Formats: sequence, C-alpha cells, structure tokens
Amino acid sequence: MSKLRLKLKEDNPALIKRDNEVIGKVPVEAENINPDLIKDLNLEDLKNLELLVGKKTYKFKDFFEIAGEPAPEIEIYGDLSNFKYIGAAMTSGKIIVDGNTGMHTASEMKGGKIEIRGNTGDWLGAEMTGGFIKIYGDAGHYVGAAFRGDKLGMNRGLIYIKGNAGNFTANKMRRGEIIINGNCGDLLAAQMIAGSVYVFGKCGSRVGAGMKRGTIILSDDIKLLPTFNYNISYNPNFLNTAYNHLEDDYSIKIPDYLKSGNYARYTGDNTELGKGEILIWEKE
Repeated sequence: MSKLRLKLKEDNPALIKRDNEVIGKVPVEAENINPDLIKDLNLEDLKNLELLVGKKTYKFKDFFEIAGEPAPEIEIYGDLSNFKYIGAAMTSGKIIVDGNTGMHTASEMKGGKIEIRGNTGDWLGAEMTGGFIKIYGDAGHYVGAAFRGDKLGMNRGLIYIKGNAGNFTANKMRRGEIIINGNCGDLLAAQMIAGSVYVFGKCGSRVGAGMKRGTIILSDDIKLLPTFNYNISYNPNFLNTAYNHLEDDYSIKIPDYLKSGNYARYTGDNTELGKGEILIWEKE
C-alpha cells in the first residue's frame, strides 16, 4: 500500500520570529490533515490544500516537504504541537505522527487509526464514535470528553495512552474504552454514562463524580467520594476477558499483577443512578 509522507519544514509560516530567532508559534487549523480528504486527491491538489494560520490561509506546500502520493495512510514528521484538529472526524485510513500534536487531535473521529509518537494536547478524541487512537507520550485534559455544553462524550472506539492524562478524562463518556498506562488527573470519568476506563498508574481526586453507569478499573488505591458504597472483594471473571481483548486485539500490555488477586468493588455515584462501578485492585 502506498503512503504519503509529510515532513514539517523547519521554516514555516506558523513561526513567530524576532531577530531571526523563533520565539513562538501560531496555532494552525489542520482539519485538512485527514485521510478521507487526502486519499483521492492528485499530488498538485494536495500541495494546494489549505491550512489556516490566524487570519491567513496557506498551502500544504508552505509547511511540508511532500514525498509519495496521496494515500489513506499518512506519515508526518516534526513537532506539530501547534497543529489543531489533526484527524478530526476521520472515518478511515491511518495517520502516524512522529512528534507531538496539538489540541483536538482526532476529535469526533469515526473510524481509522491514529498513532502519535509523542505528546498531544487537550480534547484528544473528544466525542469520537469509532476508531483507535494510540498515544506514546502524554495527553492533555478532556480525553474522550464531551465539549462544553454537550451531553455525550466519547461514544465508541478505543483510546490508549502510554503516558499520563490530564483532568476530566472520559467526562460524560457514553461508550468505548480508554486505557491509561500512566497517571491521570482529577475528575476521571466525571458524569460518565457508560463505557470502560482503565488507569494503571495513580489518579487524582473525585474519581467517578456524578457517574451514572460504566466501569472504572484502578490499580492504585484512592480516596473515593462518600457517595460510593463498598460491595465486595472478588476477582471478576469479565475482567480477564477484557484484559485478553486489549492484549490480543490492540497489543496493549496489561501489568501481570492485575490479572490475579482481588478487586474491591464500589458502586455509585449515589447522587445519580448509582449503577456505576469502580474496581480497585487490592495489594496483598
């Protein structure tokens, strides 16, 4: 299968310079970096695709050295931490970024795969409805969350973060899976409606605040809100099935210690339906 390779130019229109030194970057609206749009273009049309920088419009060729042909698989090299909306609303194909990306990466994603071999900004996979996102570094706040004022966050798909995630991860999540290999900030799965969230590191405060349904799996003990009730300590059969699914289908390594031993089960949040559950692995 052919690939399109884009390498960010060291000198590009988003750089803010003073005395020939880079002192900052202007955000780039990059929703046109999307396999759905790119795969059927000819090379000349690709070079002239638009990218918005502030109030000015530039072309792909102003930002990237382009190799290969337009294709459903796109590889991008460079620090794109000021590029917003990469892969937003994509339905198919694959994007690999060897570097960082900015806010709203893969927001409203419907299908396909995105790999970021670096860090990414806030609103990763916000309101996505399908697809697979893999982040090798850290993610910002609002992973898989609902946009402010909306009722539903992530509603299918899978997000895997090998590093850490920020606050409000899985806010108003409806379906899907989020796996965080590192630590997570405050208000994990706040107002969660359904779905599954795994955190293999430490969590901040107010986990599951206002959750209605869904499952949160934690490997480290936390101080729960008083609106959660302890139920039982047991080894849930479904969890090993879920771990096998993550390892076999997505090559996500599950820590061996989590596959044995008991989990303390709490239900809540009792300020809402109270049908959510938090499973906390119990150290021996």
